[in-house]
Amino acid sequence: MHLDETAPYWQPFVKAEQVSQWVVGLDHQLKQATDYQDVPWSLEQGQLQTCSTPNSFWLIYEVESAGKLAIRTCFDPQTIRSVKLNKKTSTTLDFQVEGALGLFRVKLELASQQPVVLRYTTSLTPNQDFSLEALPRDVYVLDKDYDPSTTEGMVYVTQNGPTAGLAFWSVTKPVEGTIFYFQNLTALNPYCQLTHTDPSGSVNAQWPEVGFSLPASEQPLSAGTEVVLSDAFIYLSKTIPTSEFEAADQFLEAIDSIYRHLPKPATDYFDWPKLANQTIKALSESPDCSRHIKNHFYVNAYVSATQKPPESMVQLAILVPLTEYQDWLGRAIPLVDQLQKSIPTFYDETRATLMRWLPGEPFRKEETSEEEDHNKIDSWYLLHTLMNLGRLAQNGNVEAKDLLFRSIDFAIGAAHHFNYNWPVFYDSLSLEVLKAETAEGRGGELDVAGLYTHVMLQVYELTREPRYLAEAKKSAERLRGKGFELLYQSNITLMSALTLAKLWKLTGNRLYFDLSKLGVANVIARLWIWDCNFGFGQHRSTFLGVAPLRDAEYVAAYEEAEIFATIHNYLIELNDDVPPSVRLLFSEYMKYLLHRGRYYFPSQLPLEMVSQQPREGRILTDLPIPLEDISTGWKQAGTVGQEVYGGALAYILTTYSYKNFDDVPVIFYAEYPICQADYQLVTKDSGYAVYRLGGTAENKCRIRLLAKGRQLPQLQMRDEDNQTGEPLSPIHQDKNYQQYEVPGNLRLRVDWTKPA
Repeated sequence: MHLDETAPYWQPFVKAEQVSQWVVGLDHQLKQATDYQDVPWSLEQGQLQTCSTPNSFWLIYEVESAGKLAIRTCFDPQTIRSVKLNKKTSTTLDFQVEGALGLFRVKLELASQQPVVLRYTTSLTPNQDFSLEALPRDVYVLDKDYDPSTTEGMVYVTQNGPTAGLAFWSVTKPVEGTIFYFQNLTALNPYCQLTHTDPSGSVNAQWPEVGFSLPASEQPLSAGTEVVLSDAFIYLSKTIPTSEFEAADQFLEAIDSIYRHLPKPATDYFDWPKLANQTIKALSESPDCSRHIKNHFYVNAYVSATQKPPESMVQLAILVPLTEYQDWLGRAIPLVDQLQKSIPTFYDETRATLMRWLPGEPFRKEETSEEEDHNKIDSWYLLHTLMNLGRLAQNGNVEAKDLLFRSIDFAIGAAHHFNYNWPVFYDSLSLEVLKAETAEGRGGELDVAGLYTHVMLQVYELTREPRYLAEAKKSAERLRGKGFELLYQSNITLMSALTLAKLWKLTGNRLYFDLSKLGVANVIARLWIWDCNFGFGQHRSTFLGVAPLRDAEYVAAYEEAEIFATIHNYLIELNDDVPPSVRLLFSEYMKYLLHRGRYYFPSQLPLEMVSQQPREGRILTDLPIPLEDISTGWKQAGTVGQEVYGGALAYILTTYSYKNFDDVPVIFYAEYPICQADYQLVTKDSGYAVYRLGGTAENKCRIRLLAKGRQLPQLQMRDEDNQTGEPLSPIHQDKNYQQYEVPGNLRLRVDWTKPA
């Protein structure tokens, strides 16, 4: 396997060096096992066997008589007394394993034969109350003689904090192959609730040991109560990636294959337009959300947080999607004009750029953080602000276009100074780097090169000047070689992926499409593909959430709203070129955010699970402004603060998920992206509309037809491509709405007739 040597963040080969105590002597134990039994499943790539050692029950996958994958399905530190096959089908084997701790049940399943996906689920009924301490991981890479020390491979990405319990790696010696490991953390909720533990960071790699280590318990397991200890999937492939782009493609294929087998929570409808109106009213009128300085109106970053100057990024984060919502609504929103008038006050003539902090307004704090300095520029903040100016300019806002072009040369000068490798902080006058890296050895804000590409492409589209396109191309090149370390901030990485897709279509250079998919894979690798239902998590949902930063241990309202809008635009921009795995996961992400986004709002949560001592400002539980942060189950929500600019969440979800035509008497709502919509009037009182859904046919989403007036007109909805023409039947309805459940990737026709 040969990799691009110019790729500094591409993870190096790994081999057995500093092994844990669970590896030492493992080869001897497995060699001494005498109860090897063939698993009667025909696999193209290898042979499966089971065996037991004094303290473990194993599934052994042997490949070409050259290497082995040893999977520890259950572990009892004292002894395994007996193993009994209880039940057998063509694709499942159920074992009863008696140990000193109690009775284990191990279910082995061939979840898919092409591609090969194995699943093993282990539960335990303890004989007595006890606490679990240090436990081993469950997967080991071995050679044909069960020796781990001779093996080598490449680890691409593993779980980071509360993200999905995944590990993705290749074996390069003694035999080539790629493995994708996935621990279904949702199944561990009862264990976490009983033991007061958290599965964050529980899946990792210390070669040759990979996979899941059950968190040590703080509270004991109870005698006689069965609890799931592991629910793992393994995807097996004979091929190994030869570049970061092939690694991204293979990762997306693997996670798609496993996602289809996961149990998923149900969704229900939430009234986002109603909350959007309430949020805009609060943003406009609440003295805790805004302030006036020198006759200009500014929104705060957090509720009641006025010790810092207003921030340009915050104003634009509210304003830009609000202008889109204003178009959706069909009438003027006074807040739009108020915010637009405040944006020019952030321009600094000396530096010739828009600034983060309002010039001339002091920090009213005894101690300031590293970012609270008028002279400092955080790389992503400036470019995010320019990107939003570009969005306004592309929609015809002349003043925003002027501010963008007055600031663009500063951004270009900084890009050249840093050679398109953006640090965390730099001085706004000298461009001196004040903080180079996010952490030692991890580089600066790696995905910001993509955000700069985004801005340059916007300016090119506004001017058609070749120098801006050249800048976009040069910056895009800097995204190469980062592998699964590309993501610094998830919304920025995804916006970069969108602009790279546009750059590919504009230039025909396939590199940009491959880089786009790499960015997408980075974001999907950080999804929380599990639902945290322990502790405070019993009152909320986190399924398919995504953290704002690479190392953040919470999901955040504004970043998720921006990701939602970017995903929608990505799916429309690429259309049929979207890989099926991305189409599935992006559509599912949108569906689940529409369901769980409500839990960002404190009024939707029990009072005891909302922090009353946030880091920023204060929490007003009756104010329709979202909390910034939701963590895993043992932490309260809102520990960062109540995020005023996160108020964009409600009207972003409304704008993108509710299709509203002036001449159509119903509003069409879909959990999956509405990729295309048009309508035709037949008479003044009748007509039809056609809506094309994203998603895939294997998964379903909810549709609602909502009355604009006091009641619905006469309606029929059908699958436009179904030749039978049979109307679909609603699953719920009243005089104001009809609700349906349909597969993704449909064209739906809605015929209406107004009552006489």
